Amino acid sequence: MERLANQEKFRPWMGFVFFAALMAFFLTVCQLLQYYLGMAGLIMTELLFLGIAVGYCLIRKVKIREMFPIRKPKVREVFGCLLLMIGGQSIGIVVTALTSLIFPSTTSAISDLNSFIYGGGFGYFALLLIIAVLPAICEEAVHRGAILSHFRGIKKDWLIVLIMGIFFGLNHASVLRFGVTAILGAVLTFAVVKSNNMLLSMLMHLGNNLFSVTVGYLSARSGSLDTTGDVNIGSYIGIYLIMACTAPILLTLGAMLLDPKSHRKIRFLFAGIAAGIMFITGCGLTVAQSIGSMNETLLSSTIGYEVTEESNETSLDFTLDEERKVSVMVILVDAKGDYTITVTGDKEGDVYSADIPKGLSRTITTELELDPDHYTVTFAGGDNAIGEEPFISINVR
Repeated sequence: MERLANQEKFRPWMGFVFFAALMAFFLTVCQLLQYYLGMAGLIMTELLFLGIAVGYCLIRKVKIREMFPIRKPKVREVFGCLLLMIGGQSIGIVVTALTSLIFPSTTSAISDLNSFIYGGGFGYFALLLIIAVLPAICEEAVHRGAILSHFRGIKKDWLIVLIMGIFFGLNHASVLRFGVTAILGAVLTFAVVKSNNMLLSMLMHLGNNLFSVTVGYLSARSGSLDTTGDVNIGSYIGIYLIMACTAPILLTLGAMLLDPKSHRKIRFLFAGIAAGIMFITGCGLTVAQSIGSMNETLLSSTIGYEVTEESNETSLDFTLDEERKVSVMVILVDAKGDYTITVTGDKEGDVYSADIPKGLSRTITTELELDPDHYTVTFAGGDNAIGEEPFISINVR
């Protein structure tokens, strides 16, 4: 990576100190701003990051174009970055699933984050500006600009990428999101290290957040974004591994396009082996989970009924012989009205009650800690559901 003209002023240890100071500022001032001001606090956080980066550049008397190198990218670099982003996102999903499997309590962060972003009534373009555009400029300025400048003197590029990836993961202050954001930070840093062009990392960051905001916003609008139930991401790790098995090859192709001079053909062999291992492992885990699910299923049924003024409910039951955690998944189709699900024990009474989200995909998933008892699962339609004949698929295991 190209060094600064006065690189001797920027030692690696200074980069660690700068990042530690940034984290202290983020965990105190910025977190308080977001807690009390919500999205306005998030906007202020991003602008403060930008101000810190530019201010640091001016104080240290570094040329703007050196700390924040921007130039017109080449076509092959753009395609290389696109492949890196797809591959990195795929690996990130697998890492997130593993994290949720090891630390299941961290999955509540998903609901909290969704509520924070999509529960404030902001429109799509406002969210696009706050969640996609601002971070692509402000976070890149402080990470791939100010902080990265301290590590330009390190000869081993992989070490720079590793350090900056860890920094970016830590900066998001979330156990569940650490893996995926660390991978994103590593990919963004790799692009800048190989091209010395921050515009590429900005565009990659923008594209990543643009995709997330669009999917989240559309899901929230349709009512299929569950911000209340627990999300058992870890149970799908086998499927995620299968979906991500091409990631090693995509990452290798992307790295080749960004830095063709240092590319070695043998890297494709290693990428192919890694892809094969991921695919085989994913298939094995999926089959094993399917067999396990068949053996552990407490209730699996698809029923249909007519909602009338005289009777708007239908119910199913199951019996639990020992205390255990159960997963409940419900899919509702051919229904536009309001529907609720209630789980009631003969001894415990109501143990769970929730509205089934509206939208194209009416699905609700939750996990419950239940004692030995006989349980009844009841579905009830609201007044606006009278006359409908919904089909309900439920799986309890």
